[in-house]
Amino acid sequence: QAEEEAERQRQAEAEAERQRQAEAEAERQRQAEAEAERQRQAEEQRRREEEAQRQREAEEAAQRAAEEAEAALQRAIEGESDAVANAQQGQEAANSFINLVRRAVEQAWVIPLNVPQGAAAEVSVRLGPSGELFTATIAQSSGDSAFDRSAVQAVEAAAPFSELRQLPAAVQRDYRQFNLRFRPGDVR
Repeated sequence: QAEEEAERQRQAEAEAERQRQAEAEAERQRQAEAEAERQRQAEEQRRREEEAQRQREAEEAAQRAAEEAEAALQRAIEGESDAVANAQQGQEAANSFINLVRRAVEQAWVIPLNVPQGAAAEVSVRLGPSGELFTATIAQSSGDSAFDRSAVQAVEAAAPFSELRQLPAAVQRDYRQFNLRFRPGDVR
């Protein structure tokens, strides 16, 4: 019976040892799980911070892109405004040039006597780069040769038109050839 008692004692001790080992293993398992959870949370926090940083960088990049686009748009608008202003200046200069030509031709024009009522002639004018007259020819006759000849002679007498050089270079080409319409009392 003492042996049985000793055996039960050994079994109880072995059982207690297994129990302690199981508890120690369970504690190690809990600690490992807790550490893994801490690491998972730390990793999740790091991912959230990286994502927030990427988001901030993306927003900053989008903001810079929007600002650059706005600046480019403003430059384009300013360029367009300058182009429009230059075009308007060019157009005003061209209109001024044509008005000068008209006035000079009108002053030089000697209208012949006995011009038929409603007579009109169109003269095609071609100028050189510095405003010198290359040609002045009848593009549309009035039917009265004296009237037609007087129109051509008026252009020849008023030439050269050196004001052409004052026009912007791009506009000069457009005004080196034009037509003038002659009617008694006015040139258009």
